[in-house]
Amino acid sequence: MPLEMLHAATAFQRTRTRQRLELQVTALEVTTPCRPVGGLAIANGKPFDHKHGGPVDLVIIPALWRNPLRKLQRDDAVCRWLVDRYSEGSRIMAIGTGVWLPARAGLLGNQAATTHWHALNAFEMDFPDVRLKRDHLLTQAGQVYCAASINSGADLMTHLISTVFGSEAAAYVERQFSPEARMSFDKRVFTEDAELHADETIALAQSWLQQRWQHPLSIKGLVEVTGLSARQLGRRFKRVTGITPGDYLLKTKCRFAREWLKNSDLSISDIAQLCGFSDSSHMGRVFKRWQGVSPSEYRRAVRAKLFSANSEWRAE
Repeated sequence: MPLEMLHAATAFQRTRTRQRLELQVTALEVTTPCRPVGGLAIANGKPFDHKHGGPVDLVIIPALWRNPLRKLQRDDAVCRWLVDRYSEGSRIMAIGTGVWLPARAGLLGNQAATTHWHALNAFEMDFPDVRLKRDHLLTQAGQVYCAASINSGADLMTHLISTVFGSEAAAYVERQFSPEARMSFDKRVFTEDAELHADETIALAQSWLQQRWQHPLSIKGLVEVTGLSARQLGRRFKRVTGITPGDYLLKTKCRFAREWLKNSDLSISDIAQLCGFSDSSHMGRVFKRWQGVSPSEYRRAVRAKLFSANSEWRAE
């Protein structure tokens, strides 16, 4: 599924930008033939080599049956390879029992992590120095992301796609692959620093906006909270986050609107009012800007996938 989601994001971006984008995927230590997945050709039969290098953007470690990773030692070649990739800046995504690998490699010492609920006790016994988050399905510790289950892994992939391809591509992929995700990555993940930047003043401004997301933008309030002039605030906020305070607030409103559209039968007008938009037309324009589709189109696409399987089961 992660590979298919990446393939979809690449195809979407290629269509929008007209640029030729290629996704190169290599599977290491594959002992059985790999068929193409979602149009992706996976190089297989390649024996694992600690010296196998080259730039790697993302390492995906799947959940493994009976968890053979428990037998690994820290000086194993695969652990050394993972540490090398980490030191080069690769992001590491581990799902379920796959979390044993970065932990065994020493990349999660005194860091937050999670794993499948069935393996929590075993993981805690093997890695008492890791700060296990039993109540979280997703964690982030720097470049290492942990997902407790396959569904959580889909949420995580949507988030990673947004950081590489942008929010519009991520929204497209989520509609196709992860409509069952009831809450976004931002609201489910445990991370040491959710904003991922070191500017405490702008983090304070973001927190203030998130607490007042249902209200209109108040530059005066932000100025009072941050101690910056309106001009300084605007420049610094955009330099740190990539968007203006106004766009940040609108994006936050759209995130909550998505949840209402997916998980409630409220009318779009009611949702617009709850989210602090002036009316449903205003919400529609803003929502399409951030999501690529109108609120009604988003609701139809997502809820059709959410309920079609259940409807077929009841019919049988």
